[in-house]
Amino acid sequence: MKTQTLLTVAVTTVALFFAQLASAVTNVFFNALQTATVVSSNVTAVTLRSGDYLFAYTVDGYWAVCPGCTATGRFFSVFWPDGIQAQAVTTGPSVGIGANITIKRVDGKLFDMRAFTGKLLANTAGTGGAFEIMPQLNGEDALNDPLMFDCSGYGGQSFQHTPMLASYDTYKIHLWVDWALTALTLIDTNASTSVTITNTITVNVSPAGAGSVTGAGNYPGNSTCTLIVAVNPGWGFQNWTENGAQISASPSYVLAVSSNRTLIASFVPLPPNLSVARSATNSLVLSWPANGIPFVLQENPSAGNTGWSDSSTPITVVGANNQAVITPLSGIRFFRLKLP
Repeated sequence: MKTQTLLTVAVTTVALFFAQLASAVTNVFFNALQTATVVSSNVTAVTLRSGDYLFAYTVDGYWAVCPGCTATGRFFSVFWPDGIQAQAVTTGPSVGIGANITIKRVDGKLFDMRAFTGKLLANTAGTGGAFEIMPQLNGEDALNDPLMFDCSGYGGQSFQHTPMLASYDTYKIHLWVDWALTALTLIDTNASTSVTITNTITVNVSPAGAGSVTGAGNYPGNSTCTLIVAVNPGWGFQNWTENGAQISASPSYVLAVSSNRTLIASFVPLPPNLSVARSATNSLVLSWPANGIPFVLQENPSAGNTGWSDSSTPITVVGANNQAVITPLSGIRFFRLKLP
C-alpha cells in the first residue's frame, strides 16, 4: 500500500485551571520550623516574609549611646523564630510613632486574626498600657477607633488575647513602648487555585481521508475514553496501534486513561466491485466505484501473477463510477484493479 499522509484528529495537552473552595488554613506562629527572609530594611523599619505573610516592625535605628555619637540603633532581645520585636522610635524624623507591627498577606488577600500573645519589653504598670489593633481594608482604617487589649504590667510579662478579627487584609498593632509578638494565630479562608493536568488521547488516521474517529481529546486521570471509527466509502477499518503494536481490531475501543496516549487508526481499501457489461457496439464496459481510492486498471493476456501492465484505455467518470470502454479484441484479455 502506498504511504499516506496521517490526518491528525486530536492533538494538544492542556492544563485546566479550576478554583475550588479551600478549607480554612490555620497558621500558628512562631516555631523553629518556620523560616523568615528580609524583604526590606531601613533605619526605622524592617519587613520579613514567612510563608504567605509579611511582618513589618519598627526599629529605633537613629538611637546612639551619647549625643553626637554615631547612630548604632538599640539592641534587640527577641529574634525569629521566637517572635518579632517592635522598638519604639525614640529619635530621628519618625520619633513618637511608638512600637508597631503590621501584618498582611503577600497576595493582599483577606485573612483572620484569631489570637496573639504580646510580651512587654518595658514597664507599663505605672500609667497602664494597651495593645491597639487597627484592621484595614484596601489601605484604609476599617474602624473609627482601634481595638484596645490590656497589657498593663512589667517588662518580661506576656499577655494573651483573642481579638477574633475576620476578613481584613491588614492588621496594625501599636504600643508606646518596646514589645514583642511571640505567638500569633492567623486563619486563611481564601479560595485556593488548584491546577489539574488532564490526560490527552490523540488519534491519527492512516491513510488520511479513509475515515474519522470520535472520542479523542482531554480526559481526567483514572477515567476511560471510548474511541469510535467511522469509515468512508470504499474503506474498511483494520486496527488500532500504539507505539507500533496492535492493541485492538474493534471499531469501537474503550481504553483506560492514566497518561497521555497517541493511537493510530489504520484503514485498508475494500476490494472494488468491478462490473463488466457489453455495449451496443460490441465493446466491453468496465465499471468500478469512483470513491477517491486511486485504483489503476491493468490488463494481461494471462491470469498469472506476472505480465500485468497498466491499461492505456481512457478512464472517464460516469455518475458515481469510473468507466473504461474496451474495444473488441481478438483473443483473451484479463483485467484487474490494483493500488499503485
